[in-house]
Amino acid sequence: MNDEMRVRDIPAVLVSAARILRRYWAPFIVIACLGLAVRSGALWIAVEVSDHNAFIAQLILVIAPLGFLLAMIVMLYMTRGALPNVAELSQREARQATTEKREMRLVDVAVSVLVPFLAVYVSYGLLKEDLYRFTNEAAYDEFNQFSLDGPADIDFVSRLAIYDWQVVLAIVGIAWVLRFALGKIESVTRFLWLAFIGALVEVYYTSQVAQKVAEIREVGVAWVQDRRASQLVLERYDQAVSTLGPLASPVDSVTAWLFGLLGAIDAVVIVPLAWLTVGAVVLGHKLSPPESPESQPNPRWERIPAPVRRYGGGLLGDVRERWSAFWNGLRMMATAGLLPMLTFCLAFLLVIRIPWLVGQVLRLAIGPQQTDNWMAISPMEKSIGLAITMVLAAALLAAAIDWLLGPKLAPSSSGDPQPSTVREVSAEAGA
Repeated sequence: MNDEMRVRDIPAVLVSAARILRRYWAPFIVIACLGLAVRSGALWIAVEVSDHNAFIAQLILVIAPLGFLLAMIVMLYMTRGALPNVAELSQREARQATTEKREMRLVDVAVSVLVPFLAVYVSYGLLKEDLYRFTNEAAYDEFNQFSLDGPADIDFVSRLAIYDWQVVLAIVGIAWVLRFALGKIESVTRFLWLAFIGALVEVYYTSQVAQKVAEIREVGVAWVQDRRASQLVLERYDQAVSTLGPLASPVDSVTAWLFGLLGAIDAVVIVPLAWLTVGAVVLGHKLSPPESPESQPNPRWERIPAPVRRYGGGLLGDVRERWSAFWNGLRMMATAGLLPMLTFCLAFLLVIRIPWLVGQVLRLAIGPQQTDNWMAISPMEKSIGLAITMVLAAALLAAAIDWLLGPKLAPSSSGDPQPSTVREVSAEAGA
């Protein structure tokens, strides 16, 4: 019965999203455009700085996706007053951060937001677009250097900061230790800005991992396609289809459609779930359960020297704590039910197709253009489509997360207060 009631709430959630959009559309558009401006500006500055210091250029380059993410976070935070369940949760006191010895904030679990967001950023093709633009512009600038002293010293590898996977793993390890050290220093100095420096450390190492994962994925797909076994399967398939006569074309079309559907799993499943995880962490990170102490010490762990055990245990606990909001967001979605999640996935699938729709409308409006003219128009076309997508996604995310928080704030046998219903969400959003 409870599942049936939650399914009936789905239209109310969509209505709530529409009312949030009606109330906040103007500031949402401004924030989205500012986020996209930060992305473009970071790419331009990174190319210029890469001629002097490749490492600093990489640090600036990670600001590009950060502009997109910060815009989404600001939009989600702006809706808290119109979301009863989120407003109730925001009044609660968060658990204490074990490393910093203070109330946990969103910045302390930045990695829990970054990982699902980067999944969205990669699936949109934006990370590949950022790297393509940075790599090509920096390589062009490097190749066309002019020197009065003779041939210029061209070094693509150092300027583009191309790292092997071993280096990336080392970066991850160093970043974990540095993040833990910053938390320890903050616990002594009470200097809150160290938490933001630590968040930038996490932005850097997660973006490096995302770049390497995207690269390995492309290499892996190409490797599979080049294998003799894959080519043999394709040859046998072509032979089988050629024997079908008049049915060859329909069968080939259906097969291409099925494989296209499998190839679109990012857009159909991963992107909606990743967006919901981002929203769950941003608006619901205070629900993260406290770290449970070990009930029985491990005898092998006791053999390790006490200083190593103390700092090593603290480091591992720090890493687990920063990922706690991410796992809590996944658990929140797992309890929502299959049909509601499928509905949200369909809604997000429509939202992420907005850039394509904007492109088609613009082509119909302005007609055929020369290549140079279209290259000048294309960035604006992509920015408009992305801005509309961000605005619609923020409204839908806010309403969905408020609905998902309902059961988490539900009354228990201990007599906890009643949660707000989805109808109350709609009423508050329309107030």
